[in-house]
Amino acid sequence: MSRLQLFSEPFAKTGNMAAEGFKRLLGRPTLELLPTMLREGIQNVLDASDGDSGAVVLIRLRTLTSEQQDALGGRLLAERPRDDVTRADIDASLAKSELRVIELCDFGTEGLSGPTRADAPHDGDEPLNFVNFLRNVGAARDTHQGGGTYGYGKSSLYAMSSCSTIVVDSQTRCAGRDERRLMACHLGAAFDSTLDDGVRRRFTGRHWWGVRDGDVSIEPSVGDSAAELAAAIGMPVRNEQQTGTSILIIDPLLGNADLKSSIEDVIETVLWNFWPRMTASTPASKKLSVEVELEGKRIPLPPPEEFPPLDLFAAAIAEHRAGGSGLTPIMCGRPKKLLGNIVIRQGLRADRRGAAARSESIIPKQASHIALMRPVELVVRYIEGDPLPDRRFDWAGVFVCSDNDEIEEAFALAEPPAHDDWIPDNLPKGSAKTFVQVAMKRLQEIARPQIRPAPPSSDSNESAPSLAAIAAKMGQFLDRVSAMGPGRPIRRAGSASSRKTLSVTAPRFAGLVLDPNGRTMARFRAELQNDASDSELHLVAEPYLVVDGGSTAGDDLPGGFELCVARIVLGDVTADGSWIHAGHRAGEIEVLVPTVATAALGLKLRLQSGSPQ
Repeated sequence: MSRLQLFSEPFAKTGNMAAEGFKRLLGRPTLELLPTMLREGIQNVLDASDGDSGAVVLIRLRTLTSEQQDALGGRLLAERPRDDVTRADIDASLAKSELRVIELCDFGTEGLSGPTRADAPHDGDEPLNFVNFLRNVGAARDTHQGGGTYGYGKSSLYAMSSCSTIVVDSQTRCAGRDERRLMACHLGAAFDSTLDDGVRRRFTGRHWWGVRDGDVSIEPSVGDSAAELAAAIGMPVRNEQQTGTSILIIDPLLGNADLKSSIEDVIETVLWNFWPRMTASTPASKKLSVEVELEGKRIPLPPPEEFPPLDLFAAAIAEHRAGGSGLTPIMCGRPKKLLGNIVIRQGLRADRRGAAARSESIIPKQASHIALMRPVELVVRYIEGDPLPDRRFDWAGVFVCSDNDEIEEAFALAEPPAHDDWIPDNLPKGSAKTFVQVAMKRLQEIARPQIRPAPPSSDSNESAPSLAAIAAKMGQFLDRVSAMGPGRPIRRAGSASSRKTLSVTAPRFAGLVLDPNGRTMARFRAELQNDASDSELHLVAEPYLVVDGGSTAGDDLPGGFELCVARIVLGDVTADGSWIHAGHRAGEIEVLVPTVATAALGLKLRLQSGSPQ
């Protein structure tokens, strides 16, 4: 049976980076350890995705069997580093009666390909995945507009282990040949030690287990030996067609003795951070499929469209990808540039499900957030905005910066090593810094609008709210309803799914306009599906005031708050007032409702046979 050998990196005469410096490269992420590790690990997977079918990620949380634990300590990590602290940390983990591991495995990627030596010349034809992941520190990104900018986040893998030790198994190709590679790694602290020849040396604190290459380096275990060692500790079985990488983190710092709670942390972290790559509208080449396994049992992840409030985010990004009318550009004035587009969706707040139902969940109980991302469509962070006063409603926004190389690079460089923020101060003075500053300011204004009075009109001494101020006040207009909430079109009993139905969608707010007399109108839009079964079909619009905890109809209001409908448009027919004869017509509906100062409006639509008069 094969057994790995240890190599501890000595300081070179010209100097090296100590392991402590490597650990600090991650900086101070705004996220906790587990979310950071998952974000960075899955982000690297997506950048390495090979082909047009996206990537598959398997996250496993398990307890090693006694045989697997013996193999890990007796064959992979049999030689212990000379540093007393490192040796004690590894021994303490391997001595546990129940040794847990968390594994991040990917399939459908190119794996840790390329040369295994960092000093090997590079002709540019083959990626340097192996050396950049296991050897080098701080290699610049080589994926155009990729998610990872510098690859520093790999230090989070070591930080996740209580003994700072991982095992890496990869099925890949090198120089046109299939190759299996396995290596274990530890990130400790610099130390001094006396070697067998009596010479005292200083070491960086970085250690590798593999196959010694003389006294100066180490190579990974390869081929059948690598596959046999991986199987001995229970890592996923791979063949030459199942390219990708498995990373096993020894004795993870989960901070929770309850494995079920830990796996729920994993599930909600994946959904909250990677839903853009998991939606129905995600292009096949960007698709991410995630599977989660606890002690050998698979736990299915719901699609974002069925996991509120991600259903609203999914609807917003679908609109963005389609380039629909819901896009709002975010512009920079000087220099004049399109910085990106934002889409906002609103809907009835649906009950949270699964991991999101927990009191400690990171998924908000009432969504009022804008997801920030670059064109690679990975969530960088969320801006938390003002929630709607009516707690029955969520709103969700998606901002994607422009794919113009100058703009995208500015946002990429504004990210810290953990890729969890956009920080303009990370950039020198210039256009790039301006782009990020302006975008963040505009987005903050959208998320948390400030109400400001408009200048007085020429014919009045009293000031009136501006359109922007009214829009802020009326943030709780009904929009497309959450997929898990009420408001779906109702089919006639017995009708087949392929047949026409008679239904009207929930109205959505489509902006503010001024009528010819200068009155501010709230414009709502909806869709009418009509099975043409009733020539006397009428559509009735009923406005109401949205108040915290409910709604108020017009007959419940004090003087000065009268509600009415100014106009309804259905196709080529227009009607003044609160109803219109639909007959056999179908299509888009537009309703104009006069706004009420300092109040928020909602609208209900209903269908009835015969005239309302």
